[in-house]
Amino acid sequence: MKSQVAVEYLIIVSVAFMILIPTILYLNQTFIGYNDDNKLSKASETVKKIGQTADWVYSQGPPAKQTIEIFIPKDLEEISLNNKTVLFKVRTSAGVSDVFYESVAPLNGTVPSNSGYYFVSLTAFQDYVNISVV
Repeated sequence: MKSQVAVEYLIIVSVAFMILIPTILYLNQTFIGYNDDNKLSKASETVKKIGQTADWVYSQGPPAKQTIEIFIPKDLEEISLNNKTVLFKVRTSAGVSDVFYESVAPLNGTVPSNSGYYFVSLTAFQDYVNISVV
């Protein structure tokens, strides 16, 4: 009698695990995908905001200046301002993804790579736009 109860409990626990383990794995993958999408979306918004503001300031000419608030997401490998490109390299579960914006204006300066909110000043000069943290 005791062994029958033990076998029934074993069957119940086994069925529960057969249902719970795939559900937990699915939810974990969904959560990881959501985090990756969120990081890439935030990086894309920030890159676009910097690039569009740089274009606007450059089109106004010197001494145009604009200060914007940006959010730098977590897990950034690198931030670079190369000539006319704003590039964020974001680490995701699938590897490193490039998020970039091609500006009309040549860009100069730096953007912090630590996660958080920053105020960034974009100033137009004759041949380029300078980007600096306020």
